[in-house]
Amino acid sequence: MLKCQSGNSKKLCTIYWSSLKRIYENLALEEWLFRNHDLESGGDLILFWSNMPTVVVGRHQNPFLEANVPFLKEKRIDLARRHSGGGTVFHGLGNLNVSILTSQKDHCRPRNLQWIATTLNETFRTEVIATKRDDLIFPDERKISGTAARIARNRAYHHLTLLIDEDLTLLRKSLQSPFKDLIETNATKSVPAKHVGQLSQEIPGITVEKVQNLLIESFAKNFYESKRVKVDHLNDRLYPGIAANLSELLSWEWIWAKTPKFVFNKTVRVENGIVVDCESSKFKVGEKFSV
Repeated sequence: MLKCQSGNSKKLCTIYWSSLKRIYENLALEEWLFRNHDLESGGDLILFWSNMPTVVVGRHQNPFLEANVPFLKEKRIDLARRHSGGGTVFHGLGNLNVSILTSQKDHCRPRNLQWIATTLNETFRTEVIATKRDDLIFPDERKISGTAARIARNRAYHHLTLLIDEDLTLLRKSLQSPFKDLIETNATKSVPAKHVGQLSQEIPGITVEKVQNLLIESFAKNFYESKRVKVDHLNDRLYPGIAANLSELLSWEWIWAKTPKFVFNKTVRVENGIVVDCESSKFKVGEKFSV
């Protein structure tokens, strides 16, 4: 289990909240901040964002195993691959994403989750619990938040989902792969929650905006000063190089070809997203694997 250093009062933090609603733009912004934010002059950073319905797989996962790809195509639900590891999650406008960027030595997922749980419990008299698996749950094991992280170059981010008022039926259908029994792979597999819940089940009238504003003010209280930035659009003038980040996240090479090697139905072998051996007439060697 991650051992955290004790938190100290700091002078400055930077708070971003994005009005962008497509996963690729928000992941590009998150990655740009991870690579470019100056922790010395800007302090710890927190980013809040929500997306149109989206399934996001971890960096080392197989989307055909983790998501209902035909259903996503039918409903025009985005599929994205993030830079961090971990399991697959569903995003929608009823979900709040939180990304916390610190130095590696200050990176502490348990502390971040306990802060969110305490803030929610003290404000709404809920009983949110931060678990040893770095999830947030209700006492009856309804999971409302999942976590992932990335560490590189002595800096780290911890990002998490927070289900507030989401379409749980759409969530379940989006994550029910019809190919689970047909795929053999060593790719990272998600650990399904026993039960899925959300804050609206316990707090009538709760909205993403209310929770976001609450967490912004709560986070700022830990610092002497906070710089606040609202993001309405992305361009290379404001964020040099972000267009390249966005292009990569949108590419077939990133979303599909990054999938670890797998065998589909024991007749199709796929490497780097390309069919390399096949016994079925449905797939052709040398073509991109698709269903």
